[in-house]
Amino acid sequence: MEQPEISVVFPVYNEAYIIEKTIHSYYNELKGKIDFEMIVVEDGSTDGTKEILKKLKTELPIKVYMSDKRKGYQKAVIDSLKYPTYDWIFLVDSDYQFDPVNFWNLLPYIDEYDIILGKKVKRRDPLYRIVLSKGLNFLLRLFFGVPFRDMDTGFRLINRRVLKVVDMIHCLKYFTSELVIRSYFENFRIIEVPVTHFKRKQGSTNVFPIRGIPFVVIEELIGLLKLKRELGSKK
Repeated sequence: MEQPEISVVFPVYNEAYIIEKTIHSYYNELKGKIDFEMIVVEDGSTDGTKEILKKLKTELPIKVYMSDKRKGYQKAVIDSLKYPTYDWIFLVDSDYQFDPVNFWNLLPYIDEYDIILGKKVKRRDPLYRIVLSKGLNFLLRLFFGVPFRDMDTGFRLINRRVLKVVDMIHCLKYFTSELVIRSYFENFRIIEVPVTHFKRKQGSTNVFPIRGIPFVVIEELIGLLKLKRELGSKK
């Protein structure tokens, strides 16, 4: 297998406590082993993340793009996909809940698949997050007949061919879930690969805070119905 060039992309919002460790850890894991570019796309942070990224930019050969205002997770992730220049995009959440070494678990599948998902093993999230995720994944399998178990993962390797699907994403709040469903219906090849998962070091997720769960559930159910109606009977 020929080693590909990889664009490593981190969407970032309010991760001042961990972002330096995240960037250094992934950079050190990949350096000298593969050709890559590292791209950090910041989303209007208010906790000092911007200042840390400015410092990191002087220490490492990384590309940093910052926003003056908060776009929200979904829009920030979609916008982050405008910057990669290589054919393979390693899109990773920036809160260091995935071990960088697991990148090598995904890499062997690039010749056969278009999307390689890191399926969390022994997920180390709060119970409410696990229940929410399992419920969503169950409904996605039920509604769309897909075989995957962890479609909302924050650790994924994506071929640039798939990006044509990204412009259609607007129904679900979980970016990767809708990406997987739409890509599946477009006949892209998708596989899940087990990866280890760390407990979040501090605070709670920036994607869906616990106080917003009722609204998230309602929005996702509406989104599922909308997506189901859009896709119709394609598969």
